[in-house]
Amino acid sequence: MKIHQLQALVSVVRSGGIRAAARELNLSQAAVTKSLKQLEEECGVALLLRRSRGVDLTPAGERLLERARLITRQIELARDDLLQSRGEDVGVVRVGITPFLTLTSLADSFNWFRQRYQRVQIQMIEGLMSRVLPCLRNGSLDIAVVAADVGELSNHEFQYTHVCNARQFIVAREGHPVISNPTARALVEHEWLYTAPIVDGDGNRQAAMFAAAGVKIPERLMQCETLAALTLLRNTDVIGICPERLLGHPESRGIVAVPTTQLHPCEIEIALLAPSDVPLTPAAEYFAHCLKQSISA
Repeated sequence: MKIHQLQALVSVVRSGGIRAAARELNLSQAAVTKSLKQLEEECGVALLLRRSRGVDLTPAGERLLERARLITRQIELARDDLLQSRGEDVGVVRVGITPFLTLTSLADSFNWFRQRYQRVQIQMIEGLMSRVLPCLRNGSLDIAVVAADVGELSNHEFQYTHVCNARQFIVAREGHPVISNPTARALVEHEWLYTAPIVDGDGNRQAAMFAAAGVKIPERLMQCETLAALTLLRNTDVIGICPERLLGHPESRGIVAVPTTQLHPCEIEIALLAPSDVPLTPAAEYFAHCLKQSISA
């Protein structure tokens, strides 16, 4: 296997077809096709299924893609590391960030980073742990800032840096009828929003919150993305849980903490994760520093 063959495979999948990959790699379509054909001959199996509107991976292609991504990304990182170490403002940093920090800390972190690196590209995805952890594992992210119930995060698989703990509150729209009678029993009669599923079982802290108040998990639960949750909390009678630092943000206007004395959401832990087996480039390390300082401020 040759590096340019693996790069062709990754690019074809990422861009959605041979023509787009050729543009991305600054090669001819014939050169990309040749690289892929040679790679399949080397592997002895078909890796791609050509379609009229792009390509699909075979099972063998899926397996190879994961390793190809790691290999090609490590080559890119090695180049970026050397160039950045001698002071050049080049390269790419790929970051995953939990949604509520996108709204509260990201801009400060980015502005701080840009004071040192004006030309390093930042590629970012927003998502919960279920989305960003696989990307850390397959090499498509360099660092990720995640949020989880305190005690939930493992510090064995990744380089792990605790950043802070954040309080959470039960929230609803201003004027919600439950605010005048915020008992646990009254609250669970409403529909609840969560950005991650609640599992009724040992070790689930959200389930334990309801059990401690002597009520069952709400029968009506909706799982959705953060911005959708904020919109629904602001405009409907659903109930949710929100980090303290997000209350008062423009995106959470019209959403208030419910003054309940019976339901107590656990704190969430903010942690920065990175692959454990490779060092960060200078730019990635500095962006991680900017994130940690902005979040802790």
